[in-house]
Amino acid sequence: MAYTVTVSEKGYCSDILMSVAETGDICPQTTLMIVAAHDRYQRSASRIYYTDGMVVDVNVSTNHLLKRLEEKTAFKRGQQVEAYYRLLPPDLTGQMRSWIMQNYALIPVTSYKSGPTTWINARYISNVQTRGMQTSIVLVDGSVLNINKHKDKFMKQLVATKVVSLWMTQYAFGHGDHFDKILLPFINWPARVAHQINRSRLQCLLVITMLEGLMIKATETNVKKLNYVIRLMEQ
Repeated sequence: MAYTVTVSEKGYCSDILMSVAETGDICPQTTLMIVAAHDRYQRSASRIYYTDGMVVDVNVSTNHLLKRLEEKTAFKRGQQVEAYYRLLPPDLTGQMRSWIMQNYALIPVTSYKSGPTTWINARYISNVQTRGMQTSIVLVDGSVLNINKHKDKFMKQLVATKVVSLWMTQYAFGHGDHFDKILLPFINWPARVAHQINRSRLQCLLVITMLEGLMIKATETNVKKLNYVIRLMEQ
């Protein structure tokens, strides 16, 4: 069954979810898209579309679902993905980070830093079109996701996602050139980007991002301790 979903400038779909489940599972192999929504009490909720046509509404945010997926599938995937993105040319490095594994990726189509996030499975995107002021993402089952983002900007996200996914495959299995057409086959490989990953540079970036993560964690811990001391002094 094909669906047409429109996400507003504020990042939410137009439908108000009247009945929501307590939980729902997402999986890179079976999830078509995860759409940010509101329930009837204006609380953040999610609508999950699956490849078999099933739709499930849950009373947790889309970012919470992605965080749970992260915990189930990989340790510190965020740091790994960040290292790969830093290998890209400058115009691709600045794109929003997708949730990526070998030959699969969930792409954020709205901002996960400033508000609700709608995610779409790159494995099932067949085309991207411009319709008036909107960009329409067409899926293999005929479903369409309309978003308020310029097509060129979204296409850069797709290019970055395709490159990082292939590089992950190479790094994990020692090969991967023939997987070029598995993920986002309608996206041409950018001429300025090497097919073969620079392994030595990636390993350096993996260490750097790990150290940055440790520094951020230490800073957050120190801030919490300082705030606790301030509260004690104010009593």
